[in-house]
Amino acid sequence: MKKAENIASIYNLYVNDLFTYALYLGFEKEIVMDAIHDVFCRLAADKNILNEVSNTKFYLFKSLKNRLYDIYKSKREHINLSAVDSQELPFNIHVTIEDKLINKEEQQRIENQITEMLDSLTERQREIVYLRYVQEYDYPQIAELLNISIHGCRKLLSKAMQNLREKYGALILFFLLS
Repeated sequence: MKKAENIASIYNLYVNDLFTYALYLGFEKEIVMDAIHDVFCRLAADKNILNEVSNTKFYLFKSLKNRLYDIYKSKREHINLSAVDSQELPFNIHVTIEDKLINKEEQQRIENQITEMLDSLTERQREIVYLRYVQEYDYPQIAELLNISIHGCRKLLSKAMQNLREKYGALILFFLLS
């Protein structure tokens, strides 16, 4: 397989997940697509990157987040030093459920409950819940992506889940297991 074909197939496989993740971080669609294309242009320019990567999807997520962070920093006139150190970006999940068997009213009720639950978390907690339960990353990957220790990653997710259990009890288990 030619390198261009390989990169094209990787692009087609992961572009939707990358796009969704970047939108959740709060960036505009045009900026997201530019950043995704920047990541893939870098892949195309350096033949050895893909050979050195053990988890392509994780590498793409990390590269995209770094590229978006660079764009975020370049667009801000006054950068808060604590934000630079922690690399925190807004993380907003807009929940959509596409189960055709549930009627519109039930869909709206469930979406409102999930949104309410996620809104009760901090931006960082929402991001870690998304990475762990939607993207199914393990703790070392999440820790690297969020630039925190594995222990810090476990603690952050534990705190988010404790917060959700305290406020919503067994309802949170229903959503995580479904």
